[in-house]
Amino acid sequence: QKTVDGLKAVLDGGFDKPLFGICMGNQLTAMAAGAKTYKMRFGNRGANQPVLNLVTGQCYITPQNHGYAIDTETLSSDWTPLFVNKNDGTNEGIMHKTKPYFTAQFHPEAKAGPTDTEFLFDDFINMVKDGKSSVG
Repeated sequence: QKTVDGLKAVLDGGFDKPLFGICMGNQLTAMAAGAKTYKMRFGNRGANQPVLNLVTGQCYITPQNHGYAIDTETLSSDWTPLFVNKNDGTNEGIMHKTKPYFTAQFHPEAKAGPTDTEFLFDDFINMVKDGKSSVG
């Protein structure tokens, strides 16, 4: 809870630098923003999980290893889903509507799995360089 409270203080404190939460960072960011998480029956594990980017409509093959998901119905109005798992419909990432914050539940950095989503690191660097406030 201390981690969530600390992250909430950052999010609510006017922090305007880009923030990119990966894996548990997705869940922690969502909880800091007021959302709830839930335990999945089996979880998403493996290197071939299809994830849809809700901004661009592109689908990516991603490596994953998680047993909890964000309940997107509990997201505040400042946040919106960014990615959804095409196998089970669970959330795979969120983004803030006006601030440069976004997350990915899957592992875009994984070297053992697909590298379809390495571009997210480019998006993050561009947000840092250009002050861009959204991803996609």
